[in-house]
Amino acid sequence: MAPGCEVVGRVALAGEGVDLAPGIRVAGWIEAGGAYADRVVVPAHRAYPVADDLPPAAIVSVFFQGTTAYYAVHRYGLLKPGESLLVHGAAGGVGGLAVQLGRIAGAHVIATASSDDKRRLALESGADVALDSRNPENLPGRLREVTAGRGCDVIVDGVGGPLFKPSLRGLAVGGRYVIAGSASQEPATFDARHLLPRNQMICGFILAHITEEDPGEPSRALTHLCELVRDGALRPRFETVPLEEAPDVHRRLEDRSLVGKVVLEP
Repeated sequence: MAPGCEVVGRVALAGEGVDLAPGIRVAGWIEAGGAYADRVVVPAHRAYPVADDLPPAAIVSVFFQGTTAYYAVHRYGLLKPGESLLVHGAAGGVGGLAVQLGRIAGAHVIATASSDDKRRLALESGADVALDSRNPENLPGRLREVTAGRGCDVIVDGVGGPLFKPSLRGLAVGGRYVIAGSASQEPATFDARHLLPRNQMICGFILAHITEEDPGEPSRALTHLCELVRDGALRPRFETVPLEEAPDVHRRLEDRSLVGKVVLEP
């Protein structure tokens, strides 16, 4: 695999029978990677027309990460107004957008992050409460405390590992636990019998399978997210850096100092 799977640009040349005229602006999904370039080849069914009036970096910032957050909160989390939403990794790209989508949906949003600065960013994104993810053993008690003893209706977990079991203990009756990633790269196991008396659901997903079963995605979700950005309701956190600085960005990813989305500009 080569780095980079998402791009925003204009069609330079389209193959025969492709309904994408040269010059049209698209978001492109390159499943095999290789998007660290000034020109790329994108399969026609993975090129989605996007608006001309938004900065390309803003569109990139809500493409994979935004649609992932949207599916986690709405398609699988089925979040309703007045419910409580817990978001792990709330200062990251997916987590930060999930916090904002929860706020837009009228939920009580609880965030976790691993540092004071990241918890501050989560609060700036709209979280009502920001908890320290470095103390997972204290998490169930804190979740009951901030939800008046009820627990969280929806959990969006892009971290996993040591946060999984304690988070599950803080899930409300009828709650939905959505696994949207595994940043910890550590296993998470549980006794499935515990789901029975509390009518709970756990699910995970990847974008590729959603698009296989629903041809309208991710274009439909991306268009909706871009409308939220245009209206100012959704504020993706991103920075743009020159393409030649990609190695430095990867170092920041590895030491977990990266916040939000970094967009490479050729």
